[in-house]
Amino acid sequence: MISGKEKTIPILAITVLLLGVFSALYVNATQVNKDTIAINGNEYTIDQLFSMCNKRIIETDEGEKTGIALDELMLKAGVGCPACHNYIIKAEDKYQQTVSWDILKTGILTDYSRVFFPDTAHTFWVRNVIEIEVK
Repeated sequence: MISGKEKTIPILAITVLLLGVFSALYVNATQVNKDTIAINGNEYTIDQLFSMCNKRIIETDEGEKTGIALDELMLKAGVGCPACHNYIIKAEDKYQQTVSWDILKTGILTDYSRVFFPDTAHTFWVRNVIEIEVK
């Protein structure tokens, strides 16, 4: 004869497995994957941005990084008087950093939507960039 403990353990295990499966499905269904970056109110794909700008290599404390120059990108995106503005770089996960023109003109945007700035703290390096707001 099967005792109560022997019935309860499989039921709890199945419940935990189902909870995990439904949680994973929910997270994947609600996750937003954005294929564009908004700059100064206009949407661009990474491919468009890389076709607009020249590549630049910068040296960081993690080694060389290659991407497109953010200063050139702002000019090509139509930002008038780029030195007159601050820039809010926003990530997919709601993280954001505000940088001045002096910092922005040293940085790059990589083909995997990450910005790097040499000689700055890593907190300024934003992953999964979805927008660069001009203030």
